[in-house]
Amino acid sequence: MEVHHHPHVEKKNFKEYFLEFIMIFLAVTLGFFAENIRERISDHNKEREYMKSIVQDLKSDTTELANAITGWNKSNSNGDSILFYLKKDFSPVNVNVLYNLLNRNFFHFNLFKYNDNTIQELKSSGDFRLIRDKDIKSSIMAFDEDMKYILKQEQDIKEFMMNSKDIESRIFDFSQFNGNQSDYAQLNGNTSLLLLLNARKEINDATLLTTDKRTIAEYYNKLYTFQLISRYHTYLFKEDKKKATLLLEQIQKHYHLKDE
Repeated sequence: MEVHHHPHVEKKNFKEYFLEFIMIFLAVTLGFFAENIRERISDHNKEREYMKSIVQDLKSDTTELANAITGWNKSNSNGDSILFYLKKDFSPVNVNVLYNLLNRNFFHFNLFKYNDNTIQELKSSGDFRLIRDKDIKSSIMAFDEDMKYILKQEQDIKEFMMNSKDIESRIFDFSQFNGNQSDYAQLNGNTSLLLLLNARKEINDATLLTTDKRTIAEYYNKLYTFQLISRYHTYLFKEDKKKATLLLEQIQKHYHLKDE
């Protein structure tokens, strides 16, 4: 009878099993750490790219804010002059001054353009989590909210301005507006529009559609209220420009983006 011999299997002792376990564990752990490090490097690079983009957005915003402040300052000054002449007698000279003031202040502002492309991308992608600095993250979110408020208020101001135009159209004959803006370039802090018109002796015989006191008073009140709102609006622009500048400097310093 043929006898089959089973191959001899050498049994591993506990130390060998333990070493194998340690080797597998280390391999898995190192792989995990390597992947984690790779993801962190990728996230940090992505975060930096986002910050570069936000820096460019903030530069655009500060320019837009500066332009808006300049425009609103001119508008506010011009509106004050209109209010002043509405309280004077409606002599030919004063009426012409009003027409000239209104002519350069008819539609006096463009809606503010807020560059929020990067912030919207951070929100939609869920990548706000990549911004490690809590102060910077909070400042970005706060600035975004401030800009949204500005945009909302601009729509309200535009609507208020359009309502005032309804009363304005009952007082002024828009066909009498002078399209030539060259004289306004001569104005400075020491020269009034009235003196300029008198010096040039080019006062036209402009007339108002009505001098009804009630209508004039209604227009005055609308314009006065508009001036109060627009001055507060200008103040917000100035404050937000400061915030944008500080946030820009904060990001550039933290991420070493001074040359970006």
